This record gives sequence, structure tokens and C-alpha cells, in this order.
Amino acid sequence: MEYIYFSNLLMLLIVLRLMYTKKHLISSLLLLESVVIISLVISISVIALLNTSYSGYLLVLTFSVCEASLGLALLLGFIKITGSDYMKFDNN
Repeated sequence: MEYIYFSNLLMLLIVLRLMYTKKHLISSLLLLESVVIISLVISISVIALLNTSYSGYLLVLTFSVCEASLGLALLLGFIKITGSDYMKFDNN
């Protein structure tokens, strides 16, 4: 039960770190993937505690694979167009 609380705390810290990652897209993508992995750990823990079926876990796993492939494809397209993953914001 304690690892669920630890996982929730870790997810909160990663989301807070994600809010301050504004320069590089690859860092944001890695943080998003870690949030997905932690959500998978939390969902499998809840499933084990409740003794239910794994259909919810498989649904989250399917969406995480789709999100990872889409994020990587968009990142590669952005790098191909701009030449780097550095985001420049001009507020002029």
C-alpha cells in the first residue's frame, strides 16, 4: 500500500517538473513517458489489490504505446524541420 502513495508522490513531482521544462522537447517527452509508466504501475497495483480483471491495465498500456509513438514521430518531424529540439518563444 505504501508504494501506491510513493508512486502518487513521484507522479506529482514529475508533473511539477514538467511544468518547468520549457526549452527542450525531448526532456518533456521523457517526463511524459515517466508519468505514463508510473500510471501503469499504479493501475496494476490497484488491480492487484481489488482482484479484478486486467482489461483496464491493457487499455492504459495500449494508449501509452500510441502516445509514445505519436510523440516520437512529432518530435522527429519537429527536429527535421527546425534542426534541433530547442523551443524558442518570441513574445514580441
